[in-house]
Amino acid sequence: MRWGEPSTAPPTRSFGVPCDTSVPLSQRLSLTHRMQEQAQERRLVTVLFADFAGFTQLADQMDPEELQVLVSGIFEDLAEEAVANDGTIEKFIGDAIFVVFGAPVAHEDDPQRALRTALGMQRAFADHATRVMKERGIELGLRAGIHTGMVVAGSVRSVAEYGVMGDTVNTAQRIQAAAGPGEIYVSQASFRLTNREFAFREVGPIEIKGKEKPILVYALTGERSDGRPVIDVAAPLVGRWMELSRLDLAYQSCRLGHTEVVLVAGEPGIGKSRLLSEFTGLATASEEGTKTEGPRVMRWTFSRVNQRSYAGFIEPLLVELGVDIAAADAQTKLGERLGALGFANPLMTVPILAQFLHLPGAPEPASESEEWKRSMFLSVYDVIAAMARGRPLLYILEDLHFADAASLDLLWFLASRASRVPILILLAQRIGPGAPEPRPSRTNFTQLVLEPLSDEEAARIVEATFDWIPDELRDRIVARAGGNPFFIEESLRSLVESGAIARDEAGEWRLRDRPSVLEVPATLHAVVAARIDRLPPTARECIQLASVIGQRFGDRVLREAGGNHLADAVDQLIAADLVLEAAPGERREGRYRFKHAVVQEVAYNTLLVRRRAELHRRVATAYETVIGENELREFYPALAHHYLLGDVPDKAVDYSWKAAQRATAIHAYVEALRFADQALEIFEKLRRIEQAVEALYLIARVRRYRGENDGALAAYERALVLLEERDPNAPAVATLLAHMAELCTRWEAKHPDLQGIIDRGLRIVDGKRTREKVLLLAAKSFMARKRPKVTDADWTASLATAKEALAIAEELGLLREVSLCLDAVGYAYGELGNFHESYTQNMRRLPIAKSLQDSDELIDAHTMVAVASLVLGNFSEVIENAVTATDIASETEKPRLAAQALQVESLARLLSGDFPGTMDAA
Repeated sequence: MRWGEPSTAPPTRSFGVPCDTSVPLSQRLSLTHRMQEQAQERRLVTVLFADFAGFTQLADQMDPEELQVLVSGIFEDLAEEAVANDGTIEKFIGDAIFVVFGAPVAHEDDPQRALRTALGMQRAFADHATRVMKERGIELGLRAGIHTGMVVAGSVRSVAEYGVMGDTVNTAQRIQAAAGPGEIYVSQASFRLTNREFAFREVGPIEIKGKEKPILVYALTGERSDGRPVIDVAAPLVGRWMELSRLDLAYQSCRLGHTEVVLVAGEPGIGKSRLLSEFTGLATASEEGTKTEGPRVMRWTFSRVNQRSYAGFIEPLLVELGVDIAAADAQTKLGERLGALGFANPLMTVPILAQFLHLPGAPEPASESEEWKRSMFLSVYDVIAAMARGRPLLYILEDLHFADAASLDLLWFLASRASRVPILILLAQRIGPGAPEPRPSRTNFTQLVLEPLSDEEAARIVEATFDWIPDELRDRIVARAGGNPFFIEESLRSLVESGAIARDEAGEWRLRDRPSVLEVPATLHAVVAARIDRLPPTARECIQLASVIGQRFGDRVLREAGGNHLADAVDQLIAADLVLEAAPGERREGRYRFKHAVVQEVAYNTLLVRRRAELHRRVATAYETVIGENELREFYPALAHHYLLGDVPDKAVDYSWKAAQRATAIHAYVEALRFADQALEIFEKLRRIEQAVEALYLIARVRRYRGENDGALAAYERALVLLEERDPNAPAVATLLAHMAELCTRWEAKHPDLQGIIDRGLRIVDGKRTREKVLLLAAKSFMARKRPKVTDADWTASLATAKEALAIAEELGLLREVSLCLDAVGYAYGELGNFHESYTQNMRRLPIAKSLQDSDELIDAHTMVAVASLVLGNFSEVIENAVTATDIASETEKPRLAAQALQVESLARLLSGDFPGTMDAA
């Protein structure tokens, strides 16, 4: 039931008129009484009183029940305005509403919230007043009073009721009583805190009951629409000369032809980006006027949202190569650029690089090909190394704590492979949980942890920014900043924007008030929130929409989602130094970016949950509208993110699934699992069982690639439960059981009833000659390895089963399964002591394994050839195959398989008398 509809339920509290309580206010307004049984405390709050002028005349003419419907509807709209600005509704008194801002939850901009609420109430009330005038001929008006001051807040009257008491409450009520219909009166205390954002006319001193002297009040007329002036506050770099020297040492080493990696770590706002920007400028300037060409700079800043796989490399490479992803001849241009970089045969590199860069016409990579990932990484390395040959390359990756796992994999691959190439990789990340750990590499690695500035250094920033500032104010800023340069700079900007500091006629900065009355916010988030709150309404709405889009945002999406008027306000955000034009290497994903991740986080957190959901939906629709079909697949992660937070499950799951498939295809396995898990959860909620099973198959496959065999088995078991609900003997169940059997017999996953799985699968496939039967028979042949006591008879039976499976696989032309069955046949021959036949079967298997582009199969094939050769005494062949297996396992990050091959190599070297080689292998 909506407010405004008659209710038969008895009211739970009296407001002077009957009030609909079918949806109690205490339940709808979550902050009103959440602080029950709290101890009393003094708090600074802003109080809003509003009541109806003309209510008595209306009550005389209307039936009580009709009056209830009207008043309840009005109260609902007024309450919505209060809740929208996080106000706490203290009570309703007759025809009045009493709202508190700052208790039980305080915000730095509580006075502003109160004024916005009052303006919103006037707009909402106007619709009701117009209808009453038309229907009843009675003029209604809303009058409001606002005052800021100290109150006692907490449990009042009883432990079950939270409230506020004090002279501030009485003053606000009496200011409201002095206002005329349609007017909002504001006390001087509230006026002083809000006059930069709101427009007023001075009413003058008024006498109110309980005050010995008249008090000055102002009439609120609206929010200011004029933009803020550009604030020229540029804090100098202070206290980082040692770090700059360390960076310069790494750069000089880079110039001599060495690869260097430097990681700069620190808390938010400590100056990581500023340090790297200052150093980059110095490195570039140092080459000016010389014959040496300055360094090539490639840069990327990772973002918490909308992050695509390999984003840290795709975007900078596209810009540096000068390739337009939307152009039909993009692959031709790529070949030309590779030729200019010195590639002898660029056409060999173009196909795989085109896949990596998502160029038009590039085929999707094979989803189960580890070889593709190795080739892709090597191709990217070759291109970056070629770019560094002519002049040193600075590759800068910021906000590494937000990096996608695929970019991190490629980063550490490049760092491990390069050593004699003039590349300086500069990384910046926050300290704390979630920060990626550096991986060992052959390159020189340096870590710089930025400590907070000393009080003396912080004071130098303040004094260098303003020619003159009182010691008292400087010391308060320094004390609050805790050595954080970004906090200092934002605090100084906040003082300028609030009008507390302004230039005089001579252009010098001067205080406009005593230092003792100026407020310096206590936290970095608070000072950024204060700056956002002082933006004009359109600019504030613009930064909120931009924060929903992400750390980087484009003009097209912003305009489509918010309209031209709102998008034009981005210039005000740039003028306020909250938003910057993105670097060239970042612009394809967005023309603009937030100056600091904290700014985006604070702007996003100002949005109410329901407003966030609405904006996420608008942003997702904007992406679909402005992004062409050829490029849309690159934005699957963004669309999944926005539709998920926009509460559109059908679209969220479709894009999540597409993102999972795309990430799997390019071996971005962490992202693949994240999106597949996300899709799976929604598939199950929507009861889309077939798609849920498909998602679980993908999860199992990816976990298998990553060596997480028990995790893969868990995904299969979860899929089995879903399939069995429909038909426990369906062919799909047999397929699933076959995959589980192979996983447990070949790759060491553990199931308590493995024999039961195999037997049940074989019963379902019965006499059919299918791929499922091949997998189940091969698993059955391997089962002898898992028994505690095995006889030759057992292995003879296993050999017969393996040969049966091999015959079906060859009949069906299943190459991967042929390799699997040859493995089983060779293994059984070995256990029976027929090592020559074991060697023969594994040699048959080797060329098939090479054709599959499956690193696990290839490593295992080389290892088994090495094992068979070892028994036969062919030590050179053992070492050749074992070394090959070890190299592939190391490159594809499979340490367990590498260790097995290395063990065989060590034994062969030992038996052949190569003791130094044995020590090296061990």
